[in-house]
Amino acid sequence: MRQVLHLFANHKITGPAELALETARAQQTLGLPVRFVSANPRKTRYRDAWLQILARERGLAEVEIPGLRLPKHIGPLRSFLDVRSLAGFLREGEVDLIHCHLAGDHYVARLAIERSGRPIPLVRTVYDGEAPPPTGRRRAAFASADRLVCHSEAVAGELRARAGDYGLDPTRVSYMPPPIDTVRFDPARDLGSRREVLGVPAEGICFGIVARMQTHRRFEVLLEAFQQAQARDSRLHLVIVGRGTNQEEVARGPVRERGLEESIHFAGYVSGEDYVATLASCDAKVFMVPGSDGTCRAVREALALGLPAIVTARGILPELVRHELDGLVVPGEVCDLRDAFLRLASDRSARDAMGKAARVGAEERFAYPRLAERYEAIYRELCASSS
Repeated sequence: MRQVLHLFANHKITGPAELALETARAQQTLGLPVRFVSANPRKTRYRDAWLQILARERGLAEVEIPGLRLPKHIGPLRSFLDVRSLAGFLREGEVDLIHCHLAGDHYVARLAIERSGRPIPLVRTVYDGEAPPPTGRRRAAFASADRLVCHSEAVAGELRARAGDYGLDPTRVSYMPPPIDTVRFDPARDLGSRREVLGVPAEGICFGIVARMQTHRRFEVLLEAFQQAQARDSRLHLVIVGRGTNQEEVARGPVRERGLEESIHFAGYVSGEDYVATLASCDAKVFMVPGSDGTCRAVREALALGLPAIVTARGILPELVRHELDGLVVPGEVCDLRDAFLRLASDRSARDAMGKAARVGAEERFAYPRLAERYEAIYRELCASSS
């Protein structure tokens, strides 16, 4: 292969952006000739190509495609110009395969391939934790993909079962577990504890949640369940990592009203090694509802760190956390969460066993080198069949 072109139609580091970037980087480490192209907006005081900057910082090979902007939202004029720019680049003959990650880049790529006149295979990663509805635009996109790679086994199964609704060939649908950096999130690393900074006593049993504080993330259920559990076991503490435009309404205000300031701690936005150390300072993870990243990266990070996880039976969560092996999958009502808190708090041996299983499972299922090898096999198969 001469070149694999990854396209990502957004300039923000949000949703599956970093997952797509790290997938390309893992492939580059494996020796694949990948190039990563993200949105290139017109720079103003408030906008910049943040994902492009991050890709450069992490050493991903770049390629310049004059005139290509790849905005998040599909518009007739901009899409026409992008299709023309990409098609001209494809005619040069260096690209052997295109890997798309979002609806916008997929739309541009399939039309550019048609316009270029070259039979270039197209791969699309589906990051949804639930099967998306078969809209007309999605049907056209999915039908054009030579391979759809789903990070949810349930989504892959539904797409195959409803292939006619989506206008696709079910044999083109593949499943791969979503990856995580098991080297960065390794409990064997000397990360130190941030409990003192967070206000969590050394003898406390600490649960952590990483989530934007938004109204749909069911914080009201989480806080009620935690309060009931903490009333029975005063050792319990909860660390909330993240921020959100509704944080005062959703979490900070209710915590004060409930009188839980001594046992619920707000870490705010944390990055870099402090973020890893914050997670590692917890005894277990809790996660309520998938957000903009349907693959729930924060859950995989915790599992890789050897933390058992309490999750609800929503989206991809029951696939990531294997019930009774590396965590607990519960229906998601107050009583279910309360009992899960109390069980993990009271049973140290079960907590430790689940944590060990979580780490082993993360290395087996989620490590980036494994993902890169699986993608390489797909790429070579598609390139061979198109030549």
